[in-house]
Amino acid sequence: MIRWVRQRNWLPEILLSLFTFFFFGGIDLIVHGFNTLYGALAIAASLIFIRKFSFLTSLFLIAAAALQIAFGLLPSFGSLGIPLVAFVVGAFSPRPWREINLGFAVFSGLIITANLSYNPAISFSAFGAVSLSDLGRLAIFAVVALLAISLITLMWILGLLLITRLVHVGTELDRIIYEEKQLELAVELAEQSKRFEIARDLNESLVQHLSSVITNAEGGSYAAKTDPSAGMRAMEKILQSAKSAHTELRRLFDVINRGRVAASAPPKLEDLESLAIKMRETGMDVDISSFGQSFALDASAELAIYRIVFDALRNAKQHNPAGTKATVELNWLESGMQVMIKDNGVEVERRAVLGPDGIPKPYDATEDLDTLLEKITGAGLTAMRERAESFGGSLEVQRVVGIGFTVSAMFPESSIRAQQHQVKG
Repeated sequence: MIRWVRQRNWLPEILLSLFTFFFFGGIDLIVHGFNTLYGALAIAASLIFIRKFSFLTSLFLIAAAALQIAFGLLPSFGSLGIPLVAFVVGAFSPRPWREINLGFAVFSGLIITANLSYNPAISFSAFGAVSLSDLGRLAIFAVVALLAISLITLMWILGLLLITRLVHVGTELDRIIYEEKQLELAVELAEQSKRFEIARDLNESLVQHLSSVITNAEGGSYAAKTDPSAGMRAMEKILQSAKSAHTELRRLFDVINRGRVAASAPPKLEDLESLAIKMRETGMDVDISSFGQSFALDASAELAIYRIVFDALRNAKQHNPAGTKATVELNWLESGMQVMIKDNGVEVERRAVLGPDGIPKPYDATEDLDTLLEKITGAGLTAMRERAESFGGSLEVQRVVGIGFTVSAMFPESSIRAQQHQVKG
């Protein structure tokens, strides 16, 4: 729900404002009459501008309190909208208006409380008193004002805690995913530690075999000058030591690499759908599409392509506002493969900032020129480019004016296609 609100600019505020006006204002209309709708309308209108033009929220709150006094309105049900405004302010108002609007909400609540306590039309006969002295009304004002301040501040704190928990702390699902990753890392770390212990022992044996090779080679070289048969015997010892060293190297390779595969199988392109789901759960909509006739990929090339897509999506999420949408296209060609990752982060950011006429500011020729001359760099982009070039490919990053960024990686078929091994019978 919060994600839906953050991805839309005006619709959530308008819907909440209409609900507040028709619900609380409707009760006022039935109980007190038409005049009480003015205050309810002002409070409902203050909700529309909480995220954009937050200063108008403060003005409408003051207007609601002023209307209570100017029209001699009895405290209305619409006044209950002020704690609701404080809650939404705490959750969605930008700083410093989050604190400023809280102050105006409290001030408006005090004005309405004073109107309740000192309005001569209210005799408090329901509490057994026909008239009250100034001291009695002051006591009522102090009690009700304390309750109003407490309620408004409490709602503001609840809104602040809600947005902090959802955005910075995360939901229960986020914590589950985090705990699973921590568990995987702990298992991987334990297995790596065991593998390093085995590798250290194998390395000591390997050093001994290589030392034997060097010693036999030096002795055989000296002996061969006087006795050729001694040189042959030395060569046999060198061959034995070299074979033993080769065996130890193979064991060392198997321990390191097979243990790594068992602990964490390398991702494949079919895992991109799972990656897209995880990205959607964290706030960025991702679509995966494939075009053309696919072919089997070499495992290392497939891992490199997956990592390029992963890094590009992570960069898009890190550098773009909430609501950004990304698309991943896998284009299978006769000569190779093209991977394109596009995002609309610039468009989302532009829509969030309105021009003087109330519509998003259009881009101009200067931005077109800057895009043509701009050279996009970064450590993440360099790593992606190196992965592509290691398989004979290339990677380009381009800003699309008014839309976002596009990452395009091209790979030749000969470098990424899996080799078909034929077994002779």
